[in-house]
Amino acid sequence: MAMRITAVVVTYSRPDLLPRVVEALLEQTRPVDRILIVNNACELPPKTPLPHRSNLLVLRSEVNLGGAGGFALGMQEACRLGTDWIWLLDDDAIPRTEALAALVDALPDLSSPVGGVCGTVREYGDVATMHRRMFDSLLGLERPLGKTAYSTASIPIDIGSFVGFMVSTSAIAVVGFPNPAFFLAYDDTEYSLRLKAAGFGLWLIPASVVDHIRAAESRLRYSRFGPKHYFNIRNRIAVKRSYSYFHNLSVLTGIFFGCTLWLACRGRFQWKTFRVLVRAISDGFRGRLGPYPETLERV
Repeated sequence: MAMRITAVVVTYSRPDLLPRVVEALLEQTRPVDRILIVNNACELPPKTPLPHRSNLLVLRSEVNLGGAGGFALGMQEACRLGTDWIWLLDDDAIPRTEALAALVDALPDLSSPVGGVCGTVREYGDVATMHRRMFDSLLGLERPLGKTAYSTASIPIDIGSFVGFMVSTSAIAVVGFPNPAFFLAYDDTEYSLRLKAAGFGLWLIPASVVDHIRAAESRLRYSRFGPKHYFNIRNRIAVKRSYSYFHNLSVLTGIFFGCTLWLACRGRFQWKTFRVLVRAISDGFRGRLGPYPETLERV
């Protein structure tokens, strides 16, 4: 039986980019069997030019589940409809024409069991190395693969972001779905480490390329300290505590990251942003996940 592949795209208020992602998926040299768009409680303008295809489905959530909940919902639906692999992409991740074919062609040469494969992410005209990383299980330190790794045919990794991450449904049957409680950020890190802990291999296939269309001001360190920073710091600490041997020491590295990020962002030295930082550290240490706390101001 031929391998069935479903692309799951989570979208939230980016109607200008979503059609480009869908078009890129439809132009893959190795066709995608089904495209499943998860509309995360946003209103797409009526003129959003999505093509009418029998294999293109839109699943709308009535509440914003965040990226984590959106991917979990899409993966659940893909498994229910029947598929062998699920290719995960954000609505600003545009795969090049050969991206899926490169992933599929690499599978027979990889050591089993393979839990997931992912390709090169390019941002701002260069390889974005932070999307594919190694993880130190003692202190929870993360190290991006160097650019020399991208000259190989394939290389094992510990962590892959959900920007062009293809996961096996055989692995999903063992480890489950991403944790929606992460809401935003580090859900893919936790999921990668969960796959690894269950004995599944993760691989970088550099020949598969996805262009991640981001504005420079969207980077955490260039924006005003607020909800996105809260999720990144909180979830980072929670993951380090769960997957590192020296739990408390690993938390210190997460706190150091959070404080450094706060000092680098707009809004530093303000009481309301400092409250966000403290709450993120506290919630991460205690494992209190979920949406943005209602008691915090939207800064």
